Amino acid sequence: MKSTRKYLASYAEPETHIAREQLCSAEDSGRWRYCLVIPAYKESEAFYQRLATALLKQHAVLLVIVINQPDSLDRPHPGNSHLWQSLIAETRERQVHDTLQLRDIPATNSALLLVDRFSPEQQIPEKQGVGLARKIGADIALALIDSGYIQRPWIYTSDADAHLPADYFSALDAINTQGKHLSAAAIYPFKHHCDDTPVGRATRLYEQRMHQYVDGLRSAGSPYAFQTIGSAIAVSAQHYAQVRGFPKRSGGEDFYLLNKLAKTGAIKALQAPEIIIDARQSDRVPFGTGPAISQLLLELNLQQAKIFYHPQIFVELKAWLETMALSQTSPLDELPLSASSLNALQAIGAVQAIAAARKISHSTQSYKKHLNTWFDAFKTLKFVHQLREHSHPSRNMVTLKEDE
Repeated sequence: MKSTRKYLASYAEPETHIAREQLCSAEDSGRWRYCLVIPAYKESEAFYQRLATALLKQHAVLLVIVINQPDSLDRPHPGNSHLWQSLIAETRERQVHDTLQLRDIPATNSALLLVDRFSPEQQIPEKQGVGLARKIGADIALALIDSGYIQRPWIYTSDADAHLPADYFSALDAINTQGKHLSAAAIYPFKHHCDDTPVGRATRLYEQRMHQYVDGLRSAGSPYAFQTIGSAIAVSAQHYAQVRGFPKRSGGEDFYLLNKLAKTGAIKALQAPEIIIDARQSDRVPFGTGPAISQLLLELNLQQAKIFYHPQIFVELKAWLETMALSQTSPLDELPLSASSLNALQAIGAVQAIAAARKISHSTQSYKKHLNTWFDAFKTLKFVHQLREHSHPSRNMVTLKEDE
């Protein structure tokens, strides 16, 4: 594909070319059926052992592990060093080049591609964090798919705390991979493994909040009603190249990638199989599930924690989405919207976006397309947060049930 070749030539990370030209140049075409990318920071080898005794035995998989840490640390984190040495000890050397190693996984047709981004001089810029780590791994997968070393045109991405089911890979085999209807990405259903500890209870509550947001978007008719969790994403290689890969961010890289992908093709929400994710505290990223759990642990009573969106927010979102096309010919403040919605839209730049869309649109259809592109997942989130902060404050579990 032209877009893939352009991306690999101009935007892929340096490790990509080393992996394709040095590590894998002697491999047979179609050597692996699938490629799975996992960034690892301060992780034990337990996740690798789970994979090596199950999925990696069942299929020919190239497992790309990018062991990384931010350059704000003055020495390699002991957990990273231990993981690297453990993975070296459990596999057999195949090819080594600089900071990359291709290694055989005993008793399987799978292989491990290790990337060192934690040693001195290799650490990742702090602001680029897990986004760059995922991008390195996914760029490598894209190059090897393009070169024919990997058969399936999907870049599977997950995390060390995820337990992947037996039919994790095969679930996507039936999805059409040719033609214009190719899905841009697939999202697996997930569930956190929550026990009755404080961390387990806090995680269970936060997961309910995650589902509430997506359910609310779905009820409003938003095209962005899908989960954005890095542990549960598979990306079409073709579409990955079109949007220039994972954004280099220390958090939210999964959200922003899917936001871009949704503008190029369908985001398919799978009904099965379900990924199980460990409930745990984590400071690996500045925001997201880990920090949210840590914040919830400070609550004296989880039932009183105000983390749920007010249902009225999604009612107002639905009203805006249904009247958006009318803004081509009617002033924003004359649309049948609440004052709170109008204030929120003005705050996120809707007036300017409408003016720009009017200038470049020659039909109602093109106008709707331009404005829908502008009002994407990020703008939707900003609109929701404006309403939350100024009109419809968050609810706790008790008041949310009363609202229903």
